[in-house]
Order: sequence, then C-alpha cells, then structure tokens
Amino acid sequence: MTLTKAAEYAIRAMRFLASHKEKKCFSIGEIANAEDIPVQFLAKLMQKLCHAGLVKSLCGKKGGYMIAKDPSKITLKDILFAMEGPLFLNECLAYPNICRFHPECKVHEVWKEAQEAMLGILSKYTLADVLQGAAQELPKKASRKRRKASA
Repeated sequence: MTLTKAAEYAIRAMRFLASHKEKKCFSIGEIANAEDIPVQFLAKLMQKLCHAGLVKSLCGKKGGYMIAKDPSKITLKDILFAMEGPLFLNECLAYPNICRFHPECKVHEVWKEAQEAMLGILSKYTLADVLQGAAQELPKKASRKRRKASA
C-alpha cells in the first residue's frame, strides 16, 4: 500500500505554507516552484485543501493561498483525509459486509489493530511537528554494547 502523489504533494504544499510565516499568501506558481509540484495538479489539490478547511484562497492582485489554521492544529491525518478520504489497510475494514469470512476471520483483528496504529500515528503528528522535525527525532533504541567485566 502506498499513498498517492496527491497525498505527498498536499503534505509538501501544507508544509511550505506553514513554514513561511513572514509572507501569508502564496500563488499556486510559487508553491509549485518551491516544492517541485506540477502547477495544474497542485491547483486541484489546493481546491480539496480549501474544501477541507485547511487552506484559504484569497482573490485579487495579492491573492493566493494561505494556511487556514495553526499548524499545531492540523494533523497529517487531516491532510491525507482531505486528499484520499478515509484510509483503510484492507477492504474488509472499509466494507466488512463484503468479506465472506467476516466475522470469523482470524486476520481481521490484526488488520484492525494495524489500521488503528497507522491512524494513531497520523493523528499524533501535526504540521508543526513536521516543521520542527519531531517525526525524525523519535527515540533511538538503547545501545546493546557489552561492557567488559571489571576484575
């Protein structure tokens, strides 16, 4: 399972908007150029982000797009849902009635747990976290170096 380019580009566009507090409004061209996103594709994505209430569109000579909420209030899940709609690891989680093995399926609970974990992580990290690099600063596993026994 991979997320679409739309989801990736939307996160990059949102990250761009959130990281430029000095200038509030950006044109499609400015965002597309900075994030290496095709302009026409980005225009469609920005419409979805506007519809989801994550960005605002301003008309006029100084118009463009700006972030609609504080970055600490926008989760990665919010952005992905705006692009993809609800995310499901397996079709049986989205449509349990179509699975001929449900509810006896032994794997269903595993899919459900994995789904909840994925959504939990996407809900945990905000755009502000991404800007600060929090997702890259996860705790490192403890080193398992052996110590020499002292005599």
